Amino acid sequence: MSTDYLSALNAGSGLNVTQIVDALVDAERVPKQKQIDEAKETATVKISALGSLKNELSVFQTNASTLDGQIGLALSSSTSNVSLSRTDSSLASEFSHTINVANIAKSQVLNFNNNGSGFASTTANIGIDQLTLEFGTWSGSSFSANSDYSTTTLNLVAGATSLTDVRDAINNAAIGVTASIIEVSDNNYSLMVKSVEGASQSLRVRSYQSSSENNVLKYNPGDVASLADTATQVVAATDASFTVDGVSITRGTNTITDLFSGVTVELSDVSSSDLNTNQTISSQYSEADALTTLETVVSEINYLLSFLKEQSKPGSNGEDGGPLHNDHFIRFTENKIKNLTSTAIVGYDDDSVYLSNFGVVTELDGTLSIDQTRFKEYFAANPQHFAAVTTSMIRTGDAGITGSASTDLYTPGVYGLVISSGTATLTDSNSTSATMSSGTNRYGYADSTIGATGLILDTSKTTANTNVYMGRSLLQNLSKYIDDVLTLNGDIDEKIYNLEDDVDDLVEEQEALDLQIANQRALYVEKFTAMETAVSSFKKTGEFLDNLIKSWNSNN
Repeated sequence: MSTDYLSALNAGSGLNVTQIVDALVDAERVPKQKQIDEAKETATVKISALGSLKNELSVFQTNASTLDGQIGLALSSSTSNVSLSRTDSSLASEFSHTINVANIAKSQVLNFNNNGSGFASTTANIGIDQLTLEFGTWSGSSFSANSDYSTTTLNLVAGATSLTDVRDAINNAAIGVTASIIEVSDNNYSLMVKSVEGASQSLRVRSYQSSSENNVLKYNPGDVASLADTATQVVAATDASFTVDGVSITRGTNTITDLFSGVTVELSDVSSSDLNTNQTISSQYSEADALTTLETVVSEINYLLSFLKEQSKPGSNGEDGGPLHNDHFIRFTENKIKNLTSTAIVGYDDDSVYLSNFGVVTELDGTLSIDQTRFKEYFAANPQHFAAVTTSMIRTGDAGITGSASTDLYTPGVYGLVISSGTATLTDSNSTSATMSSGTNRYGYADSTIGATGLILDTSKTTANTNVYMGRSLLQNLSKYIDDVLTLNGDIDEKIYNLEDDVDDLVEEQEALDLQIANQRALYVEKFTAMETAVSSFKKTGEFLDNLIKSWNSNN
């Protein structure tokens, strides 16, 4: 509290000038200050709410992405030696097969141990400046190079020719070969080199010093020269061998992507008891899996709608409304989500698919729920339609033609396809036709005359008459809208930028008000000081006259 110096000196009017000035200043400041504070708080709350909205939309995007590919097809294997994973849901189908794994593919492992004596140091020069590695197949001492690979030559620079340098050079070559240094005993090191899985990925290794071959690091059993090999083959490379429904199959890898369309088969020797025994692998539509996925979808949408509703609710009964009440964008987003959940999903069959087909209904409060009886009935009759909920896909009505898209710009729907004499023609639902460009066993459409922009068809067929189904799932439609909202300088960012500008304006307004009030206070103080000075002068004059009169009276 400031001191009223005039009053403290018992001079002037005796009024509390400071209190009077404060009251006058506050009469001007308080209403304006309240207006600024309320506007700043409102803007700050909205900025925070919009930031929370961005976060919730991002979380929805992340959660939705985990559901992509979950189309109700359950993969199963009766053995731990064989695992299945879905890699392309557009090629997914049901199957059940008997598999019998005899051998898994193995990588060749070579131990370079310096003729059995090992290397005494990992950092000392080992006497090579070049190393070559070749992929191929060993048959006894005969080596057949793999034509899919060229010889890898590793040149070591001066001062970097130790065992450690060789290991790093092999690993950095990024050819699938890995090298490790093993400490066998004190001052006894070996270089372990592991190749790629498969018999045709075996290695032939040669080392050189000043362009002359030596045997410091050498594995070449077919070499009849005097330079003996200094490596021992610890594990020989082998192919995987197994049968499917009695048909013998070999692969050079344990990760097999070309056995069943859209499915990767992974072989392992986890359980030796399951090797050489018949086991069952299958891909079957699962009502339980699809229902669980649908429940997750509905839950995610409900949570997002609930968040939007809470943020935009109007105030009532003395309670404050949501921080974004009366925000047109929020209401538009709510309506957009609700509309997407009730709009036809096309491009999965000749007929449209609706979320309601799977028993999803809208309750009175706007939330979604699932009628499980209705779901089970529709899924049992149309399990392939469930992809419309979670997974965008492009397929054709001809097993010999596979479809994909180079962009996400296509318009979902069903397009007629005719291939005749190497020319592919697409026709949309409005009977508008367009010709696709052609390449070797491939047709592409990059134009926009019809909605199939970005469509790619792979086929060896020269004649065909079928349909192309270009479907965009419910979740992807939601994600596309949210992507647009969340994009840099999108709708939410623009609103935040505008509010931040408002806050900046309010800061300037606050500074102007502070200056105005300071000037007004100074003016009031000046005026009251002048008044107090005058009153004090009057009081002194009065005291003088009073004393003079008293003096006259006493003399008389």
